[in-house]
Amino acid sequence: MCALGLGGLVAAGPAFADDINLGDSAPTAITGLAWDEGAGEVILTDDKGSITAWSTSGDDERDVTFSGSVESVQALSMFDGMLYIGDIGDEAAARDFVTVFRVGPQEGTTNYRAWDFSYPEGPQDAKALAVSGKGRVYVVTGGDDPGIYRAGLNPSRTDVNELVRSADAPQGVTDAVFLDDGSTLMLRTATGVDLVDAFTWEVTASTTYVDAPADESITTFGERRMLVGGASPLRDEPLPDGRTTATPVPTTSPSPSQSADATDSPETTATATAEPGSSQTPTVSRRGTILALVAAGVVAVLAGVAVFVVRR
Repeated sequence: MCALGLGGLVAAGPAFADDINLGDSAPTAITGLAWDEGAGEVILTDDKGSITAWSTSGDDERDVTFSGSVESVQALSMFDGMLYIGDIGDEAAARDFVTVFRVGPQEGTTNYRAWDFSYPEGPQDAKALAVSGKGRVYVVTGGDDPGIYRAGLNPSRTDVNELVRSADAPQGVTDAVFLDDGSTLMLRTATGVDLVDAFTWEVTASTTYVDAPADESITTFGERRMLVGGASPLRDEPLPDGRTTATPVPTTSPSPSQSADATDSPETTATATAEPGSSQTPTVSRRGTILALVAAGVVAVLAGVAVFVVRR
């Protein structure tokens, strides 16, 4: 009866809507993805920083350009009507600092602001950037010791700002975005999609992909949905709910070098953020979903006992 209870909790797979086809001129390797709710546009980039906005109401597309020099753009994020561009890739671990640009998403060449960031442990490669409800920049690194790092609320535009490690990250994170609730961080991981409580760093829901595609970007897409993909077409899927398994329909394979792209966790909450000098760093944990599974199993057992007693 426990097995039946657990099996009932794990769905066979979410219902996919129609894919979003961006046409033949879309990048073959999307490294960053963002959704502009107000304009009804999907904004995407490649690692060279070639940014294009696509209207979901038709075939309209437009370019967004800025004069900043980039090395490896790996992520996009929308916040307060502005587009954040994560020039954060560093596969050779050779950059003294990485840069986040902020531009207006309007067509043509636009003015920009830029902030330089470094890691306390030295250079790291990253493919995921998210901006919280307060406008705080978060970067998720890869490698052997992946982590979630946060910037200050008012970073300097003239000095290099050192990021602070907030939590250990899952392996293989290729994109991140905060949900509209302001407290949930969505991560595209090596195995699927995780929703993470940004106060406790526990995974609250997840979708595991069968034969998970590599190097995918992700963004929110309206009410309880998300866009996922590394090339056109993008998959329109529901957000994870509980623990589900899904089999994505294969699309054009991106190149190996392609990556994927709230109210903050209060700095005073011990379980959410380790102090900069602390040796204990929180880890994104699946304890919450495991407890939910155990609880569901207990309920199933009790229900079965009740039925047995009645039938006697």
